[in-house]
Amino acid sequence: MRSGRSPLWLRLSVALASPILFLLALELVLWLAGYGQQGRFFLPWRVAKQTVHLTNARYCEHFVAKELSRAPEAEVLVEKDASTVRVFVLGGSAAYGDPDVAFGFCRQLEVLLNAHASRRSFEVINTAVTAMNSHVARRIARDCASHEPDVFIVYMGNNEVVGPYGPPTLPDRLYASRAFIDLCIAAKKDIRLGQCIDRTGQAIAARRGPAKKWMGMEAFLDSHIACDDPKLQSCYSHFRENLHDIIRTAQSCRARTILCTVPTNIRSCAPFGSRHADELTGDRLDEWDRCFREGRRREASGDFQGALDAYERAWAIDDGHADLAFCRATCFHALGRVAEAGPLFVRARDLDTLRFRADSAMEKVIRDVAATDASRGVSLCDLTAALEDHSQGRLLGDDVLLDHVHLNFQGNFLAALAAMRTIREALPQAGLTEPTRTPAELLTLCRDRLLFTNRQMYDLAMVMYRRKTLAPFAGQIAHEAELQRLREGLFALRSMVRGDAVAEEVFLRAVEQAPLDSYLNARYGQFLLDRGRIGEAIRRYEQVLQSRPYDMTVRLALARAYARGGMQDQAIAVLLSRETPYRYDRKEALLMLGTYYAQNGRIAEAATVYEELHKMEPRNVDVLINLAAAASHRKDYAAMKGHLDRVLAIDPASVQARINMGNYYAKQNQPAEAQKWFAEAVEADPQNYLTHIGLGIQSIRLEQLDKGIEHVTRAVVLKPDFVEGYQILAAAYVESGDTEQARRYAILRDLFASGSSPSPAVKR
Repeated sequence: MRSGRSPLWLRLSVALASPILFLLALELVLWLAGYGQQGRFFLPWRVAKQTVHLTNARYCEHFVAKELSRAPEAEVLVEKDASTVRVFVLGGSAAYGDPDVAFGFCRQLEVLLNAHASRRSFEVINTAVTAMNSHVARRIARDCASHEPDVFIVYMGNNEVVGPYGPPTLPDRLYASRAFIDLCIAAKKDIRLGQCIDRTGQAIAARRGPAKKWMGMEAFLDSHIACDDPKLQSCYSHFRENLHDIIRTAQSCRARTILCTVPTNIRSCAPFGSRHADELTGDRLDEWDRCFREGRRREASGDFQGALDAYERAWAIDDGHADLAFCRATCFHALGRVAEAGPLFVRARDLDTLRFRADSAMEKVIRDVAATDASRGVSLCDLTAALEDHSQGRLLGDDVLLDHVHLNFQGNFLAALAAMRTIREALPQAGLTEPTRTPAELLTLCRDRLLFTNRQMYDLAMVMYRRKTLAPFAGQIAHEAELQRLREGLFALRSMVRGDAVAEEVFLRAVEQAPLDSYLNARYGQFLLDRGRIGEAIRRYEQVLQSRPYDMTVRLALARAYARGGMQDQAIAVLLSRETPYRYDRKEALLMLGTYYAQNGRIAEAATVYEELHKMEPRNVDVLINLAAAASHRKDYAAMKGHLDRVLAIDPASVQARINMGNYYAKQNQPAEAQKWFAEAVEADPQNYLTHIGLGIQSIRLEQLDKGIEHVTRAVVLKPDFVEGYQILAAAYVESGDTEQARRYAILRDLFASGSSPSPAVKR
C-alpha cells in the first residue's frame, strides 16, 4: 500500500532549496527596493543635459565601517575626446596626497604633464583612498576600465598589512585563501543582504555607546605582526596577485600600467613596534635591557661610539629588536658611517611589528611583477631611487617625507617628475616633450600653479605636528626629540608667515590658469572673506557652482560664506540642494554650521544650531557638550552642569565632558574640585592639550606652581601655537623669579599672537 508521502530525496531537496530560495527572494526584494550602497567607484550624474561620472563618496563603506571609511577625492569624468590622455592613480594615502590632497602627487603630476604636452592634454584622476590596499584597488581599477584609461599608475604597498582584510583580521588558514577574502568582500559589497546584515550589526553596536570616529593610525594599534609570521608570506602573495589583476584590467582596455616603488622614511622614522625573540627571558632579557639602556643614555649625551659599544652587546643577545636596529643605525649615521647605517635602517623598518610602511619584501614584489610583466605593457617607476637622489646620504628621511610614508611638497614634486618621465617613455604617442626647465624651475611652477606658499607649508607642518603627538608616533623611541625638531621648524615657519601676505594678483593668476579648480577657488574665496569682502566671495563661489553644481568643496565654502554673512537659511539651503549627489541632510548641515560658528567664536549662533540638533538627537554627546559650552558663555552654569551630567550618564568615559566639568567648577571658584576633574581628563587622554591646560591653571590657582608649570608646558608642547598657554607660562615664571624663562615664553606668545588659539573653555 502506498503511503502517499513524497520520496525522501524530494523532501531533502526541498529542505535544502527552501532557505536558498528564500535568501534569493529576499536579495531580489532588496535590489528592487533600491536598498544599499552603490557598488561602483564612479556614479553617473545628470547635469546640464549631459551625464558626468562622479567618484562615489561612500565607496569605502563596502570595506570598513561607515564611521571609519574615508572618501576619495571628488573627481569628475566627462566624455573623453581624442586629444585627452587619461591617467588613473591607484593607491593609499601617500598616492592620495595626505595630509592635503590639494598639493599632492596627483595634482603636481597633472601640472607637469600639461606643462610638457605638445599635442594633447592630460587628465590625472586620483582614485587613491586613505587606508585602502590592493584588495580594494584592483576593484577600483575594474571600475576605471570603462572610462577610457590610457595609463594606470599603481603607487601602493603601505596598507597591505594594516588595510582591509590584512593579516591581523583573519585566522591563518582563512587569510591564506585569497578566494575566501574575495568571498567576504563580495558578501559585503555586492550582495544587498550582506549589506543589510552589516548595517544591522553596526546599528546594534551604535546603540551600546557613542559612535566610533575616524582615529587614523590609532585604529590599528592592535595590528602587531612579527616579521617571521607565516601570514606575511600570504600577504605578499595576495599583493602580487592583486597587482597581476590590475595589469590584466589595464590590458583589457589597452592601457599601460606603471608600477611605482614605495618611498618610506627609514632615517627619520623610528619603528612603531618592537618585540624580542620568544626564547629571550630571565637573566638574558635583563642583560639586554641593561645594555640597551646604557646605549640610550650614551646616545642622548652625544657619545655615539660608546652607545654603539653598548648596543653591540645587546645585539649579540637579540638582533631581532626593531628599536635596537634603529638606534645602531642612528649612531652609525651620526658617526658618518653611512654605508653601515643604511642596511640597519632598512632592517629596523622590516622588523617593525606595526607595519605601516611597505617593507623590502613588498618592494621586491613590485619590482618582480614589473620585470616579469614588461611585455604586457608594464613599466617600473622607481620613486624610491628618485627621492634617494635628494636625501641625505641617499637615506630617505625628513628631506622629502613628512612622516613615515607621506611626502612633503618637494617629495611629491620629485615623485611626479619621475612619473612624468616614465609616462613619456611608456607612451611616446602622447607627445610629451623633454623638459627644458631645471627641476628647481619646475618646482616653482608647481608651487605657483597650486598656490603653495609659506603659509600652506606652515599649516601642513602644524597638522603633522599634531598628528605626531598621538599614537603610534607617541610611542616611538625618538618621539620627544622629533617633537622638539618639529617645534623649532614651526617657530621658524611662523616667523616667515607673519609678514608673508599673498597679493590678490597671485590668486587671480592661479585661478585664470584653472578657472574651475575647486581648491584654488576655495582659497581665493577665503582670501576675500579674510578681508571682509563677503559679497565678492559669495559671487565667486556661486559662479563656480553654475558650471559645477556637484562640487562639494566649493559648495561647503559657499555655505560658510553665507554663514559668515549671517545668512543661515541660505547656508542650509545650499547644503541641502539636490543639484549634487553628496547633498547633506538637515542634521549634517546643522552640524557643519554649528562647528563653523563655534570655531569662529559665534557662540550665540552656535547655541541656536545645537538646540535644534538636540531636539533631533537628544543623546548626541557632542551636541550636549557644545550646549554646555554655550551655556557657560552666557553664564548659565546650572544649564551647563545639567548638560554635562547627561553626557556622563550616556558616556561615562567622555574626556571632553570631564574637561568641561573642570571648567564648570573653575567658574564656581572651586579650584580643588576643578583640579580633580582635569586630573581625570589628563589620565584618560594625556595627549590632549586642553586636559593639561586645565590642570595647570587650577594647580597654579591652588599655589602648586611647579605642578602648574609642568602641565601648562605640556599643553604648549602638544599645541605649539597656544597663545594663552605661553601667556600663562610667562606670568608663572615671573612669579617664580625666573625672568629668562618668562622672557622666552613672552617671545613665543608674541610670535603666535596674531593667530590666537580658541579659548580652552569651549569645545572645538
